[in-house]
Formats: sequence, C-alpha cells, structure tokens
Amino acid sequence: MKSALHALIVEDSEEDTLLLVRRLSQGGYQPQWRRVDTQEGFNAALESQAWDIVFADHTMPRFSGTRALALLRERELDVPFIFVSGSIGEETAVEAMKSGAQDYVMKNNLARLLPAVERELREASRRAEQRRGEQELQLLQTFTTDAAAAPDATSAIAVTLRKVCESTGWVLAQAWVPRANWYALECSSAWYGHGNRVEEFRAESLAVTTASVDLPGLVWASKHAVWIPDVTQDPRFARAAIAAETGLRAAVGIPVTSDSDVLGVLEFFHSEPLPEDERFLKVLRAVGEQLGGVLQRKRAEERLRYLAHYDALTGLPNRTLFVDRLHQAMSDANRRQRLVGVAFVDLDRFKTINDSLGHGIGDLLIKGVADRLSDCVRHGDTVTRLAGDEFTLVLADIGHPNHCAQLATKILTSLARPFVIDNQELFTSASLGMTLYPNDEITVEGLLRNADIAMYRAKKSGGNAYAFYSADMTIKAHERLALENDLRHALDHDQLVLHYQPVVDLRTGAIDALEALVRWQHPQRGLIAPADFIPMAEESGLIVALGERVLNIACEQFAAFRAVCPGLRLAVNVSARQFQQSDLAQRIVEILRGSGFDPRLLDIEITESLLMQNMETALVLMRRLSDHGIRFAIDDFGTGYSSLAYLKTLPIERVKIDRSFVRDTPQDHNDAAIVSAIISMAHNLGLQVTAEGVETDEQVALLRERGCNAVQGYRYSRPLPAAEMLTRLRQGAPPWG
Repeated sequence: MKSALHALIVEDSEEDTLLLVRRLSQGGYQPQWRRVDTQEGFNAALESQAWDIVFADHTMPRFSGTRALALLRERELDVPFIFVSGSIGEETAVEAMKSGAQDYVMKNNLARLLPAVERELREASRRAEQRRGEQELQLLQTFTTDAAAAPDATSAIAVTLRKVCESTGWVLAQAWVPRANWYALECSSAWYGHGNRVEEFRAESLAVTTASVDLPGLVWASKHAVWIPDVTQDPRFARAAIAAETGLRAAVGIPVTSDSDVLGVLEFFHSEPLPEDERFLKVLRAVGEQLGGVLQRKRAEERLRYLAHYDALTGLPNRTLFVDRLHQAMSDANRRQRLVGVAFVDLDRFKTINDSLGHGIGDLLIKGVADRLSDCVRHGDTVTRLAGDEFTLVLADIGHPNHCAQLATKILTSLARPFVIDNQELFTSASLGMTLYPNDEITVEGLLRNADIAMYRAKKSGGNAYAFYSADMTIKAHERLALENDLRHALDHDQLVLHYQPVVDLRTGAIDALEALVRWQHPQRGLIAPADFIPMAEESGLIVALGERVLNIACEQFAAFRAVCPGLRLAVNVSARQFQQSDLAQRIVEILRGSGFDPRLLDIEITESLLMQNMETALVLMRRLSDHGIRFAIDDFGTGYSSLAYLKTLPIERVKIDRSFVRDTPQDHNDAAIVSAIISMAHNLGLQVTAEGVETDEQVALLRERGCNAVQGYRYSRPLPAAEMLTRLRQGAPPWG
C-alpha cells in the first residue's frame, strides 16, 4: 500500500471527483483530498496545508483550471498540476503545458491517470531533493562567508545559528562553550530564535551549567552529534519541562570541532517531534567542522589584535596603547588645567636574575612586578610594559607634583617586598624617573625621553630610587652624543663587522640564505651589540651610512660564501630611516653593481611599521628594486601594524614570523594557533614563510608539520663572524656544534 496522497481537486462535479478519487485508490494510493470550485476556495486550500498534487478541470462555471494553475505558480509552489478534463482540446492542452502544467488526462480515458501521477510525484520528489541539496550547499557557502567576515568569534557563532535556522525552519539555536576550567559548559551569549516563548527557554538555559548531562553535555562527552526526536519524552534532557511549556520538541546537538578538539556545542530545536534525519545531520556536522576552523582563525586574529595593543606576557598595554592613553590624558589635562605624570620604571639588576635563574623565572618576576604596579595606581591611570624590564606609567589628572612623589614612594616600597616564585623568595628594586606635562614637555616623545633621562639619574644614584626630570639632566645626553661621535668615527675606520646567521630550508635541510647582522668592534668597549647603537643611529640619521656600509661589506664577503654554496642568498635589513631616502633604490643598485653582486640573490628585510609610515613611498621604492630582481621579506611579522592589506599590495616574497610567537611553541597552544594562522594566510597569498628564533627540535617539528618553508635560530647556528661562517659552510649543512 502506498502512502497517503494529499490531493487538491479543482472540480465542479462531485461525481467526477469521486471517480478520480476511486481511480487513485485503485492504484494503491490513500487519497486525502479536498474539492474546490472557486478561486476563494482554492486560495483557502493552499493556505490550509501543503499538497502533494493538484488535479483541475479545465472549464467550470465559476472558476477555471488555467486560473488555478496561474495562482499556484504565483505562489512559487512546486506542486505537480494535472488537468483532468472532458473538454480540453489538443491546442488548449499544449498551451496549458507551456503554462506549467505537468500533464493532462481526459475524463473518458483515466487509464493514463496513474502513470502520470506516479511520474510527476517522482519528478516532484527529485526536484525537492535537488532544491534541498542546493539550499544545503548555499547554507554552507553563505554561513562560511558570513562567519569569516564576522568581527569576532561570538559574532561568527551567532551568524551561524541564524543562517541554519533561517534555512531550515528550526525555531531556536544556541551555543554552549567551555568555562575557563574546561570542565563545564555554559550557555553562550550567541543565539537565535523566533517564537512566542523561546526567550523563556533561553533564560532557563543561561542558568544551567552542564558537564555530562542534558544535550550539550552528551555531545561534549561523546564528541558526536546527538539527535533527540522529542525532548519532552527523553529522560536525558534536563530542561524537558520548560521545553514542553515553550513548544519545543525535536532537538539536535553538534560539536564544533577543530582537528580533534571540541571547541563548543551548538543545539537546535524544532517546534515538532522529528525522527532523526541523517542528511540534515551530515549538513550540521559540516557546519560544526567549518565553524571550528573559522573560530580557530578568529581566535588567532583576536590574539594578533590583542598583541597589537597589549603585552603578551603581562597583559599590560603596550607602547601603542600607551601613546593613545597619554594623548587622551594630555587632552583632558588641557581642558581641566591639570597635570599629567609620566613615569619610566626600570628594574635594578634584573639581568642577573634572568641569567642566573633562567628566562622562565624572569618572566614570572616580570608578571609579578606588573601586578604590583597595577595595584599601586588609580583606576584611571595606565601601566605599560615597553620591553624587557621597562615599564611606563601615565598618571592622569594630577593636581600637584607631590602626588607623583607619593606614588613613586608607594611603588618602590611595593617592589621592595620579596616575590615568592617557584617556592623561593626573590628580591628586586627599581629605578623610577618622573616627568610632568605640560611643565617639562608637551610632546609624547619628549615626555618619554625626559622620564627615561630621569630614570637613568635614579639608577646612577644606586637604584631603588626615583628622580624627577630637570633641565640640568644632561649626563645621558652627553653619553649618547659621545657614542654618536664614536659611531661616526667607526664608519670611517672600519670598526663595523658582520656576523651571519643561516636560514635553513625545512624541506631539504640546506642553507637557503645568510642574514647579515652588524656588530660594532669598539676599540675601548669591545664588541657592541646592535641594540646598543642601532636606535641611536636611527635617531641621528647615521643609519643611512651604516646601512650602505653593511651592504658593501656583505657583498664583498659573500663571494667567498657562494664559492662554497653556489645557491646561497644574502639577506640584509633596511631601516625606516633608509626608506625615507628618495634615492635609496639607486644607492643599493650602485653598491651591487660596484661589487659585482647579482641583485637576484639579495633579500631585503623590512618591518611592518616601516611600511605603514609611508605606504606610497615604500611601494615605489620596492617596485624599483623588484625590477632588478631583488626580493623583499617582512621581518618580525605579527608585532607591528595590525593591518594586513599591504601583503597583497606590495611586492613581498616572504614573511618572517617573529620569535615571540615561536618561543613558547608547541606548549603554548595560542602561539601555535597564531603561527599556523600566519603560515596558512601567507601561503594563501603565495608567500613563503620563515620562522625566527627556532631553538628546539619540537619547534622544528611543529613548523614542518604546519608547512613552514624555512627556519632561523640557535637550533641551527648562532650568528657567526664571516671567517667562522665560511669554515662552517665547508663542513656542510647545520646544525653546527
């Protein structure tokens, strides 16, 4: 016996209607039918329920089959329509078929009825399946696009829930996410619903935490989708009572997954009991998997945005946010005729602790210092970690300089108390410099400089002290001037030396390039690291001559390297100050030609912040150099400007992941996710990826698994002088002992 057939019959003759119904019954159908013979009745029937098929006489006193067909198509209902008439002619039948009817059958020859019905029901079912497949595909495509475009992870979840409900007719959807301890779930703020009382059910859900019971808990524990045909009848569903009251019946929960990890659970509710639908479950599983990928990317993006304004170790604002907060405090002070204090805090003898006890203990101490500094200031003040053991403070709305002195004393007292780290007491102190806006300076840069000078005065006095800036603080300025004069002398007397660090191809293990790193062999101070003179060279403008000198030396020395390793490339750094020189491209090309160096073997490394200072100038210079075959890499990627638009605008070949993201991998899953996101994004843009600061085999394994192209770091070699590097190259590929 065939299933029930819901048939709408447009016929003015009750006798003909009964003949038609009898014929359908003889064919094994169970007709559930309704006869109408007016336009009003036809419209009312279409409103009342869904129909499997429509039969219509062609001509009737008060209505016509052609009009019924037109009304059906106006509603865009894909329901088979068959004319059953005793008066339809061949030409009329052809016109009816052109208008959208599936077939016509003469009343005096109903033998064709059943084959026509079977054929059209089969075709209607096929079209419905096709539409459903198209809708499912469209759902997956649109939800992925919209979720990826959402500003954050919660918004991406909300978009997904709305898209699924709108596409499928399910009435309520909400998300469950793990609490901070990952042992219990809580209902997220992301949800979508329509209906009279869904918000009551929503309120009940928000009050629930679940570990292994109820629908989200079952999904979380099993990592598989769970379908409940009627939650009001299932003892596992703890919210059955409120579900019954609010008209919710069928429910399905799906895990949101990324690789083998479950990131959360989505649950959907229908207003009717429904048996398990494997096809729908398959679609929802795909939704959960794709959403998991989107969420991982969103979290990596959020991490990158966070790192653009906050220090990764302490969670304090970084320099970028410090400048913004200081500008705001200065603006407020102008309106209210108040002062702003700017303090520079540097720990005393931190390097000794770091070197003797290790970076892990040093990091914990930095975090402890950050907490104490935050406890010392008021709610409207700002504590910033600039770098290493250096902190700055913005003290807003100051009425008198004595208030800053009182705070400085409070900070020094707080930091003098022992820190208990790893079951041992550590003691430290700090030197603090203070300057006032607008008394001492009216620019951000000047205030920072003043606070820095004052801090060094405090440190020179033995540390564990504070000092206010005053105009006679010239000691540090004199020292820097002396260093600048020494550097000018060094440029003229060949005191600059280059060390080289290999860049290793992860696929082959071969050295792909050597990065040239400058050192200063000072006649009195010995070998000076770049961190001690490059910033001063940038400020003074000496970096232009220094950069040219470095490129000259590297080109001269590289001939010997390439004699041993013919495929070797040279990587050099170019500073922001150099990029401000309009003739930079000409200078570089002249140096290469003068030394006979093939420009196609040169990689120029630049930072994100450099590019953002003047995108148009950078683009012109880079294109000029690219025309000669020179390639570009973004150094310290992920630590500078947060916009990534330049990656598709500028002629960049490679990005170098900053060592701060590599250092704690693979143990730090957030850093691992950021590294993966950078590699994936770069490869999608056709860029190569090098990871800096690689020190362990575990880091190498992770980077190789994620598709990183090359690595650089102490795992393979420290930076070596030219002669030692040449000897090492003759020994073969690193690592070198």
